[in-house]
Amino acid sequence: MATRVRLRWLAVMLVAALSIVSATYAAEQQQLVVYNWWTAGGEKQAMDKIFEWFKRKNPNIEIVNNPVAGGGGITLKTVLLGLLAAKIPPDTFQSLSGAELKQYVDGNYIAPVDDVWSAQNLNANYPAVINKMTTFNGKHYGIPMNAHRANWLFYSKKIFDELKLTPPTTVDEMIAVAKQIKSRKPGVAPIAIGTREKWPAVFLFDVVLLSTGGPDVYEKFYTGQLNARTSPEVRTALQKYRELVPYLYEFHGAKTWSDIAAPMAEAKMGMMVIGDFAAGLLVQAGFKQGTEWDAVGFPKKPQEVFLMIVDTFVRPVAAKNPQATTAWLTNLTDPKVQAEFNVIKGSIAIHKAVPDSTYPDKLHREASATFKSKRIVPSSIHGVLAPPAFLSDWQDILTRFLYSPDVNRALSEISDAMTMDKVTESGQWYWAK
Repeated sequence: MATRVRLRWLAVMLVAALSIVSATYAAEQQQLVVYNWWTAGGEKQAMDKIFEWFKRKNPNIEIVNNPVAGGGGITLKTVLLGLLAAKIPPDTFQSLSGAELKQYVDGNYIAPVDDVWSAQNLNANYPAVINKMTTFNGKHYGIPMNAHRANWLFYSKKIFDELKLTPPTTVDEMIAVAKQIKSRKPGVAPIAIGTREKWPAVFLFDVVLLSTGGPDVYEKFYTGQLNARTSPEVRTALQKYRELVPYLYEFHGAKTWSDIAAPMAEAKMGMMVIGDFAAGLLVQAGFKQGTEWDAVGFPKKPQEVFLMIVDTFVRPVAAKNPQATTAWLTNLTDPKVQAEFNVIKGSIAIHKAVPDSTYPDKLHREASATFKSKRIVPSSIHGVLAPPAFLSDWQDILTRFLYSPDVNRALSEISDAMTMDKVTESGQWYWAK
């Protein structure tokens, strides 16, 4: 009798122990490990909005966000690449669409997401160029959910009103406006720019190239379809870029873009070319659009385009919690999630169901309308259209050019960098049918 009782007790305890083990295992499985670089200020608040929606739809999945000492940026990306190489990836991580995303595809670090793309009918709900920026070897490898516009011309409302200037629509008009500011407002830098981080020099060149060559030339240049050494379009763009140099803020090499945004709004500088993220900085600093600063898409001619930077999340190969990854990627496609996230982030939603009226400010309402009505062109910068290896060299070439604007030398340097960094070969994905 005692033996039977003891056996029953052991059986009950065994069942209980197995239940605890199963529950623990299930708890471990119900996690989502996310790596992203939205870790500061309004970006973190925007990311928290995605988490909020995800938890509402998936209450049993625990989010583990950036489990890396030191947070985002270089530390995070370094650790991430180590985890991918060791085949112990997070469940999802952030990338830019286009050339940067291709690096992960080429490394066999991420798996296709065609199931989510098809289930959410993204071919119908996203612009065709978004499709192109996430497709490699005929398969989709990322789920994007927002876009930044890179080609804004911000300007001092006070200076432009005082001098009765009209915002320029071409690079030639920009040069003419800069001449007016320099002659009539001594001590004011006509063109605000900070190149301590170098990439703003590319932002400025890109609008020049769009103005002189148009979007077709722009796409061909950054995918290696033009011979930079002999191309008349590239030479013309560099010549116009050189004409801007005398009107740049003199100490640009000591400043970042965020250092010179406020002086522009304070009428200490005339105008600046930068992405829409500058609007958030200005608003947070208390500067009012339409009173102290304003912005227009630039250039308007020969054709206005939306120069696009797109953030994307992916499905890593051998992710520990694939169902949680699928739930995460699906959540990103929700128009309501995109709307609330992008209002905070300062970008715009890419889902066609999100109306322009979603945005409380004029700049982003205009950006949303432009995104839906004008040609969308992938931005060169940050590994979107041009391969990252070339961009590193390109930033150095352009920054050096601002101090020593030798067109022939720059053309030679560009050609050599494109050859060394295999830009033509790397850019073939963009032209694949």
